[in-house]
Amino acid sequence: QGVEALCVNYKGGTGFFTPLQRDESFCHLKDKPHYSVEELQDYIKRRYNVVYQSKQSYYDILKDAGLSWHRTQATNPKQNEEAVLLKREEIKKLDARQSDIVSGQLIVFSEDESHLLWGDTQGYVWGRCNERTEIPIQNVAMRQTYYGALNLLTQEFTIMPAESGNGVNSVLFIKHLQALHPDTQLLILWDGASYHCCQEVKNYLKEINHGLEEKDWKVTCIRFAPHAPAQNPTEDVWLKGKRFLRDNFFNNKTFHQVKNCFLNFLNKNIFNFDKIRWYLEITQPV
Repeated sequence: QGVEALCVNYKGGTGFFTPLQRDESFCHLKDKPHYSVEELQDYIKRRYNVVYQSKQSYYDILKDAGLSWHRTQATNPKQNEEAVLLKREEIKKLDARQSDIVSGQLIVFSEDESHLLWGDTQGYVWGRCNERTEIPIQNVAMRQTYYGALNLLTQEFTIMPAESGNGVNSVLFIKHLQALHPDTQLLILWDGASYHCCQEVKNYLKEINHGLEEKDWKVTCIRFAPHAPAQNPTEDVWLKGKRFLRDNFFNNKTFHQVKNCFLNFLNKNIFNFDKIRWYLEITQPV
């Protein structure tokens, strides 16, 4: 039929998922804070009796609906944001003691514990395609507890290994800080862990502060707002330490080496976080 035969009227196959159905799905997805591919597959199959062969089709629908791939982040439903802000303002009153803090008569620490596992060294690296990158770890469950305190003025970090987090070791860490800073008042900000307010800690604080007015206490402990670990700057120090381990996993062949690497990187290191200024905003001495 000549050249005219090349001009066909074929318009392509009709899609199973009509534009109207696609728009309805977008409206459905926009009402959701998060969604999974499996949920979308089930929704489209039940409502429109449509099943795509490739997951890419579902990815495209999620993307076109304004959703993107995120890593989930844990949050505690018991956290009270109002209580967090009130506690932050309460602690911020430390600025009134600026002269004592700058002169070194009072040191303010944020304190926390970390439980290091050998498995914390595992991370992401560039490796050969289609080949597993393996790390020889005999016992992933091996663990070490650390007490750590961040000086909110100098931003220097102090760390102490311990067998576990408990009242006895909490007192030992307070004594450790006192030994490093003799004849200095200490103010420790920490969370509401049971061993932070146990009888051993209460007895020790009562003993060393006996007969003194509150403003003259040798050690004062203030709790952060409950169920809000992200309020503690020391949490960010632990994250940096574990990220350092993952970046340098090839240097550590035993858990003993892992512990030394973690300790040496963090101890006496300086960590400057914006979060520190939530509680203490004092111009650094030159």
